[in-house]
Amino acid sequence: MNNELVKIENNEIVLNQDYVEQYKRFVKLKEEIELRDKEVKQAIKDFMEETGKEKIVVNGLIATIRKATTRTSLDSTKLKKELPDIYEEYSKTTNVASSLVLSVAD
Repeated sequence: MNNELVKIENNEIVLNQDYVEQYKRFVKLKEEIELRDKEVKQAIKDFMEETGKEKIVVNGLIATIRKATTRTSLDSTKLKKELPDIYEEYSKTTNVASSLVLSVAD
């Protein structure tokens, strides 16, 4: 396997250290951006609700309030417990592809 990010040395998987450090910085920056994004969105939403505005456009940024709704969902745990035959009849099993989860230890 010839890969600049991942290689095998002495039967161990080794990650490129520069990439690891870059990834850690990226994850931290992403978390900071997501937190700031959430704060800004909440402030805009609060302002719009207080002023009764459903849509605002400022310098190409469009903010639109989606009205609250209700949603009906199926309690599959309760259905499986109380009506297992019906649960089995209407259940379906699908394949889920493998995936990779990377996390950064603090």
